[in-house]
Amino acid sequence: MEQRNHRSLLEKLSRIANTKTGTVVLLIGPITFLLFLILLTPFLIEIFLSLSSWDPAKGNWWMAKFDFGSGFLTILQDSRFLMALGRTAMFVGFAVVAEFLIGLYLANLVSKSFRGKKVVFSVFLLPMFVMPLIVGYTFWMIFQPSGPIDHVLTLATGIDFMSTFWLSNGILAWIALIATDIWHWTPFMFLILYSGLVSLPENPISAAKVLGASNWQVFKDIKMPMLRNIIIIALVIRAMEAMKLFDEIYLMTGGGPGFDTETISMYTFTTAITTARIGYGSTAAIIVLLISLILIITAVRPVLLVREK
Repeated sequence: MEQRNHRSLLEKLSRIANTKTGTVVLLIGPITFLLFLILLTPFLIEIFLSLSSWDPAKGNWWMAKFDFGSGFLTILQDSRFLMALGRTAMFVGFAVVAEFLIGLYLANLVSKSFRGKKVVFSVFLLPMFVMPLIVGYTFWMIFQPSGPIDHVLTLATGIDFMSTFWLSNGILAWIALIATDIWHWTPFMFLILYSGLVSLPENPISAAKVLGASNWQVFKDIKMPMLRNIIIIALVIRAMEAMKLFDEIYLMTGGGPGFDTETISMYTFTTAITTARIGYGSTAAIIVLLISLILIITAVRPVLLVREK
C-alpha cells in the first residue's frame, strides 16, 4: 500500500514536471517559499508589535495586548522622533546630493580615454568595499582633536585647528558624518553613473559635436537627459541606504552630543534595544517604512511611466 502511494506521488510529480510551468514551480518553488517565509515572518511580527505597547517585562511577545494603534498617535506627537526624522532628511539631502555631484563629475572624467584609466577606476571604487564598522572607527580616529584632519587644516590655512572637538559639537559632528558618508559611498554613485555614461548611444553625441556643440552643451543637453532614468534610480537607491545609516553614527557620535546627531535609525535602536520599548520602536520603524515607500514610489513613478509607453 505504501509503495503504491509513493508510486502515485512520483507519477503526479512527473506529470507536473513535464509541463514548462510545472518544471519552474518544482525547481524554484521550495526556495521561493523559504525566502518568503524568512522575509515575511519578522516583518509580520514587527507589524504585530507596532500595534501593541509590548516590552520584554510584559512576558512573551505573542501575549502582547493590542493598543489599537494608539502608539502611532503617540509617536507622531513625540518631538524627539520628529526631530530624528528631520535630521535624517537633512543628512540624506546633503550627503546624497554631494555624492551625486562628485560621482557625476568623476564618472564624466573617467569616461574619457587616458593612460592608467583602469588603475584610476579601481582606486575610485576602493572605499565602497570597506566595511562600515571599519569606516566608522577610522573616521572617529581621524576627527579626534589633534588628529589628522586638524593637522591638515592647520598646515593648509596657517590657523591653529589642533584642538577642534569635531565630534563634541553638533554642527561639526554633522560635517564629520557627512564627510565620512561621502568618502564611503561616492564610489557607488560614480559606478552607476559611469556605467550609464559609457552605455549612451554615440550617434546623438557625434551629431551634436558635428553641429558645433561644445563639450558642456553636449553634456547638459544630450547626455544628462538620456541619463535621467539612471540618475533617478541611483538617487533612490542611495537615499534608501543613507536613511538606514547606523554604524558610522553609532561609532563616531552615538547620536550625540545630546541628541544632535540622532537619526531615525539611532532613535529606533535606542528606543527598542537600549530602553527595551520594542513595541514603540516597531511603531517608529513602520512609520519610517511607510514614508520611505511613498517617497520611493513618487520618485520612481516617472521611470515606470516611461517604460510603459
